[in-house]
Amino acid sequence: PNPNELNKIRFERDSALKKCVKLDSQLSSVKKSKESTDGQVAKLEEELQSLRLFYNLHQSLSQEASLRDQFNTQVSELTERLKQREAELLASQRENDALAAMVKRLERQLTQSGTLPNGYSPRHYNPSPKGSRAGKRMSSSSTVSSLM
Repeated sequence: PNPNELNKIRFERDSALKKCVKLDSQLSSVKKSKESTDGQVAKLEEELQSLRLFYNLHQSLSQEASLRDQFNTQVSELTERLKQREAELLASQRENDALAAMVKRLERQLTQSGTLPNGYSPRHYNPSPKGSRAGKRMSSSSTVSSLM
């Protein structure tokens, strides 16, 4: 081989070697970039999982809050209806007490005037012990019906 060809071959070899070093450097840079990107992808996937978990928890808590609100509304409505029923019951008890007092007063008046209906005696009205209103209610109505 002649010296020009050797120089040309050396030049091509040196150029190829420089090119290989440059490509090796680029490859190394790409590998580092890929590793960095892979790490970022892993972090983003982890963050996405966390966000999904928080979103599901938020949905669950929102549903729980909605159910709690519905429950509280129903409890309030039932409490209000219970108060109304208690008021109605109290009014009925007062009316029954007033009627029982009226029956007693009428019995006394009839006993005092001596004009009792046939077969009637003041024992027909037999008030039940304190606390039991059912006996008074029944006795009051039976006494009233026997007076008529």
